[in-house]
Amino acid sequence: MSIGLCGCGTADDEFRVLSYTPDRIEYSVWTGAHSREVVADMAKQYCQKQGKNAQIIDSETAEKLIFKGSRVVYRFNCV
Repeated sequence: MSIGLCGCGTADDEFRVLSYTPDRIEYSVWTGAHSREVVADMAKQYCQKQGKNAQIIDSETAEKLIFKGSRVVYRFNCV
């Protein structure tokens, strides 16, 4: 599977895939650019390709910038 198939990755790294396996996917997202719902939808699409459902494991704030918002890492299992 190509990361491009996820619809992820932009030139300025607002939304990118950090890692993925058939059972798990991890995203890094700037909250000023994308909502949690958008991330959950992307995980859902990824897991559906595996014939599974997305379930959030956790999230953590990785960094904060005044004009950009927070960069949050979201982790999902495909179950």
